[in-house]
Amino acid sequence: MLAAIKKALPAPVKKQARNTIKLVKYGYRRHKIQGPISRDEPIKIIVGAAETWQAGWYSTNEQWLDITRRADWDSVFKGKQLITHIVAEHVFEHLTHEEAQETLRCMYDYLMPGGRVRIAVPDGYNPDPVYLKHVGICGIGDDAADHKQLLNADVLMKLFEDAGFDATHVEGFTKDGAVVQESYSTKDGFITRSRSNPDVAKMPWDFPDAGTSLIVDGVKPLQ
Repeated sequence: MLAAIKKALPAPVKKQARNTIKLVKYGYRRHKIQGPISRDEPIKIIVGAAETWQAGWYSTNEQWLDITRRADWDSVFKGKQLITHIVAEHVFEHLTHEEAQETLRCMYDYLMPGGRVRIAVPDGYNPDPVYLKHVGICGIGDDAADHKQLLNADVLMKLFEDAGFDATHVEGFTKDGAVVQESYSTKDGFITRSRSNPDVAKMPWDFPDAGTSLIVDGVKPLQ
């Protein structure tokens, strides 16, 4: 019965309903994260999470944590270094180079010493021109029209290092076309679009390596 009602609704009504549900969900996430912050509890967060979530992690959304704005970090985390892990899956390609620099500086300042940031982005060193056409700047793939940069391992690692992190190339192509695939713990952040995800072949994309990423980890030194 409910399915039939949903099917009968006009498209604008369905869109408005989805937007309303999203607004409520994102608002709840903003409220939920305040609990551990007020209690000074260590937390793991997903930035630019949209509809995604991971057990034991707090999903954040651009509507209340624009990762490029230090004022948002200050507002949410109250100057406290409580974050142990951050995951950003296919987020940084939507930022300019300068925005990425500022974002990593903010992440560094709000991570606990020894904390980890795991970034997954489209791989600029992928040699397949069809892949690059889909994921590149103003790409033709899903959600790629506003891609502002196409990062590669060398550029992303330098971004991490310039912000003070120790960087590791976890997965993706090197400049010479070799494939890096280091084993990594999903406890430090699960990445859907990864060669290590056993379900990646089930993803709906239809171009070469669509379900893979460049993955780089950055760890904040203990001192």
